[in-house]
Amino acid sequence: MAKSIDVSDVNIYYGDFLAVAGVNMTIRARSVTAFIGPSGCGKSTFLRSLNRMHEVIPGARVEGKIVVDGQDLYEPGVDPVTVRRQIGMVFQRPNPFPTMSIYDNVIAGLRLNARKMSRSEADDTVER
Repeated sequence: MAKSIDVSDVNIYYGDFLAVAGVNMTIRARSVTAFIGPSGCGKSTFLRSLNRMHEVIPGARVEGKIVVDGQDLYEPGVDPVTVRRQIGMVFQRPNPFPTMSIYDNVIAGLRLNARKMSRSEADDTVER
């Protein structure tokens, strides 16, 4: 299902460091949008804010509004796991969750979808 995204006055921080400042934009459903810029300018940081992955980094925070199909993603009561199931991310290089081991990163999708598995099955999956 296509989603429209409205971003208003978004600032993204790592602790006290303002990494992305004052973003305002609308992305219409079924449109293609590219973020182009030099390394370190905040492209990936902004993308992580769209599916609430930025908040898993200790000390990171988002100010402003990110609204997807009328729902403010950072409104109290919005489940970040539900957001992440609807808004995926793909990067050129591996981008593991920083607060998890590589082992846990490999099986995160299975666990997120409540797949029950034994420790030996998990070990085999990671090894494969």
